[in-house]
Amino acid sequence: MFKRTCTDLTKIPKEKVRQWLTTIESVIFDADGVLWHLNRPIDGAVETFNMIKSSGRQALVATNHSGLLTKDLAAKANQFGYEIQEEQILSSALSVARFLSSKGFKKKAYIVGESAIVDELAKENICSFSVGKEKLLKPMEQFAKDMYLDPEVGAVIIGKDEGFNVPKIIRASSYLQEPKVLFLGTCLDTAYPVGKNRMIVGAGAMVAAVKAITGRMPLILGKPNPLMVDQLLQCGVLKRESTLMVGDTLYTDMLFASNCGFQSLFVGTGVSTLKEVHQICNSEGHSKMDMVPDTYLPSLGHLQEFLC
Repeated sequence: MFKRTCTDLTKIPKEKVRQWLTTIESVIFDADGVLWHLNRPIDGAVETFNMIKSSGRQALVATNHSGLLTKDLAAKANQFGYEIQEEQILSSALSVARFLSSKGFKKKAYIVGESAIVDELAKENICSFSVGKEKLLKPMEQFAKDMYLDPEVGAVIIGKDEGFNVPKIIRASSYLQEPKVLFLGTCLDTAYPVGKNRMIVGAGAMVAAVKAITGRMPLILGKPNPLMVDQLLQCGVLKRESTLMVGDTLYTDMLFASNCGFQSLFVGTGVSTLKEVHQICNSEGHSKMDMVPDTYLPSLGHLQEFLC
């Protein structure tokens, strides 16, 4: 009905929006920027999420966050008041683990990232390791020459890492000199706003550093890769035409919706802006039109008036 038009639902008749919502059987929500900002829920989001779930629709969360296990993400959501269980949460760390398991991966994985990646891999009986707060106490050349490389490593996985530094870049890039070693990333999110003129670094920037050095293309297993929901689509839990993706980031959430054949709702409480959407629509060639959402609302909470 609204395919790639970025229609502002507050500016069209309510009845038309309600009619559109009758076509939606499942809703997938991004977490940060849609449901919460770091450690606080976004105004109106809890009530709207729970209303959607109580309406009989299936409600899932798909996040590129790789710092928490799905059970811990569920606990965080529950603490805010969201009615959701662990089984209804998909994370990029979980997606990486399922991908390697599906490939029968038997080697070791070197992790640049947080402990949830290691823990999700362990649940699939995949051996992995990371190196803690390693400091560069000698010239880079000497560090690289002296560094031990485990010959059993068959994959390098990069996610958001609070301790990302030069030694980790050197180690990851060195492992990836072997063409058979897989180069996997959790997501393309390069940064997250945490206040006026304040940003924190996302996994995408860390992946980009290693990509620049090695010249290798990573396989990103979080959004926008449709592999994240491939199992749910194959077994019929999700249907493409009746699933709505709600997100705040064009190059992950909205592109994910397009890649999966889902309908999309862009909310203005996170990373991307309406200005960016208009720039894409007005650009020559329309090469990024897959990022243009079907619909728009200032926040998830604005959806409440159409659910009554």
